Amino acid sequence: MQQPTPLTANDVVPIVMNTIRVNMATGYDLFLKNQVEGKICYVLYCSGEHAIRQSHLEELQSNGIQNLYIRNEDQKKYFKYIESSLSSIVKDRIDIKVKSQLVYNVAKNIMTDVFDNPRSGANVERSRGWVSGIVEHIMTNADASTNMLSMVSYDYYTYTHSVNVSVLGLLFARYIGLDSDKMDVLGTGLMLHDIGKTQIAPELVNKNGKLSNDEFVEIKKHVELGFVLLRQLGGLDEASFYAILQHHEREEGGGYPRGIKGSEIHDYGKIAKIVDVYDALTTKRSYSDARQPFNALTIMKNEMKGSFSWPYLKHFIMFLGSGGG
Repeated sequence: MQQPTPLTANDVVPIVMNTIRVNMATGYDLFLKNQVEGKICYVLYCSGEHAIRQSHLEELQSNGIQNLYIRNEDQKKYFKYIESSLSSIVKDRIDIKVKSQLVYNVAKNIMTDVFDNPRSGANVERSRGWVSGIVEHIMTNADASTNMLSMVSYDYYTYTHSVNVSVLGLLFARYIGLDSDKMDVLGTGLMLHDIGKTQIAPELVNKNGKLSNDEFVEIKKHVELGFVLLRQLGGLDEASFYAILQHHEREEGGGYPRGIKGSEIHDYGKIAKIVDVYDALTTKRSYSDARQPFNALTIMKNEMKGSFSWPYLKHFIMFLGSGGG
């Protein structure tokens, strides 16, 4: 019988061993790094059909092994697996940087599924579950804010933008003193603020360069399309809709979809507006380079006057200056 070709470093990615839950099948194969005839290869340690026991992990740890490996193509399964035990992992004694990276990658995995299947109530519920997990993470880990802020991606995709806006908004919410319940509600709205773009032609959403007037009219529909979609699915707290409906309103009016201003805009809408624009300015697009944080904030403060609530923008500038602390 022909032996399978050994896996190489190009075929696998490392995972933290502490993220594997005992007595629970993972659904993907786990490999150990090994050396055979002077060459590094990766050998099967546990198939996805079988669960690892506590004694197995202890044996690996006693031999100084901290990482197991999975095939590249199994990363999506891994993040779904992590998602199922996110609360436990948040509480676990895992390096804070590794934990923050896991939380961020789980969110990206969820949002790719949301944008692939936006009418799935299960995917929306997964978004809510992730928000609860990150709120617990940043409220119970002193260094979580700084680490999560460093995870924010600077390459623009609709799904990474949604994750970035939620992360930034939740870290800012913690900075200004919102409690966990309010953060849960706000974070879910931020996570789903652009879901309406799934109802617009992809070639328009992903267009390189400036939109025509007619195209801009079409793009602006994403706000209310998202509201209608999520209202039909149900399950969201009413206050979550403020971030969805109002993230393109302007403090002095003239925004969309309703052209409201000042006190007519909910605090969650004001926060959503700031983090949405900031992330858009600081991420790389196909038609523009990412601005540095200072330059982005300068544009927001000086060139976009009337767009933002000044008290919130001032606090947001202070928040970034503190490194998210």
